[in-house]
Formats: sequence, structure tokens, C-alpha cells
Amino acid sequence: MELRDMIYARRSVRKYLDQPLNEGELRELRYAFGRMKPLYPGIRVRWEILEKEQVRLFMPWKAPQLMAVYSEKKEGYLENVGFLFQQMDLYLQSIGLGSCWIGLGKPRYQNEEDGAEFVILLGFGKPQGTPLRIGSADFKRKTPAQIADRVDAALEPARVAPSSTNSQPWFFVHEEDAYHAYMVTDGLRKHTMIGAMNRIDMGIALAHMYVANEARFRFFYAEVPKKDGYQYIGSFTL
Repeated sequence: MELRDMIYARRSVRKYLDQPLNEGELRELRYAFGRMKPLYPGIRVRWEILEKEQVRLFMPWKAPQLMAVYSEKKEGYLENVGFLFQQMDLYLQSIGLGSCWIGLGKPRYQNEEDGAEFVILLGFGKPQGTPLRIGSADFKRKTPAQIADRVDAALEPARVAPSSTNSQPWFFVHEEDAYHAYMVTDGLRKHTMIGAMNRIDMGIALAHMYVANEARFRFFYAEVPKKDGYQYIGSFTL
């Protein structure tokens, strides 16, 4: 399947066969990552593949292998991680593997020697069963009216994007031919781990918009009105 097709078929997979990928298969993943587009090209990102014994998880399940993502800590680095590795999430599932973002976990040894900081894990492997969905109706998500100032079918890729605890923190405002992306910051989200995860979530939603509109997607900053309870993340055109 093409990556854009996986937007409406992917599922977060939590049950895997105990069959790690071999070195040839892992080499293909590294090659595929080289073709993926960052949201912020100027932010250095790297990742390494770990076996399940090399990570500490706070969940009762483990993928056979995981990607430990590290990033230079600059403005927008969390959104950039979400944007890049959601493309990898879609790619993994497009070749028949399962994958899942893991916020509650970390490597037993964090390799931060070059100044890049550990950000998040992405578990992957051969899934038990056939986890793919049958279309957008198979998602439990907010309605189109809840994620934007007006109903817009073009935002459906973002609406079905995965997010931590299914929080779906995105809200889009139309202005002529542009979309302004805001993140919910109410309650405890802004100053907790959930707030950091929601920034990754914003990058994930933007990645879906890019993959669905690869030839036309353009991300930029604009002067926009402030919205109580929301933080401006960036704008894009399709």
C-alpha cells in the first residue's frame, strides 16, 4: 500500500510475534527513513534500534524491537519528531508490520553523547493477526466539527491521526487558502508530560496532512490571532 492509503488503515499494534527483524530487513527501514521529509530540516534527529531487553517500559506489553528517537532540542523539535516518525509508522504498517508509539518507556541506557536528547520510543514488529482497519469509520475520534472552525473533508487525514491517550489536541482555523494549526493547552496539559506528548501529536497530525497531500503541502509560520486555551503551532497550505 502507499503511505497515503495507510492513513485510513493503520492501527496501534500492541500484540506481536516474538520474531525480531533480521539485519537485512532493518537495513531496509534505515533506507526508507532517508526518504522521509522533516517538518524542520534544521533540527538534527537520529534513532537507533533496540531489542526489547534494552528498554524499560511502564506498560504490560513489549514489541520485539523498538526505535529510540533522539533529537537536538530546538524550537519545534517535538513536532518535528512526530512529523518524521509518523511517516515511519505508516511505512512500517504499509509493509505488513505493526507499530505503536510508546510514551511511557525509555532505553535502559540513553546515548546522548552528541547532545541529542532521548524523546520517545516507536515499537514495531510482526503483528499477531491482521490489525489493519477497514476505513475512517473504524476510528474512535472527534467529529469533523470538533477539530476545526468549520467542517472540511480535507482535514480528515488529521482527524484520524493517533495521539497520546487519544487526546486529539489539534484544532484548525481556516483563512483564505491556509490552515492554521493550534494545540489545546487547557488544564494540566501545558506544563506536564502530556503537554510534551501533545506537541508530538501535533507533528503526527501534520504528517498525515503532508502524506495525503505530498505534492502540495507547505508548512510556514504566520501572524495569527491568539485563541484562549490553544497555542499556535504553524500553518500550511494544500
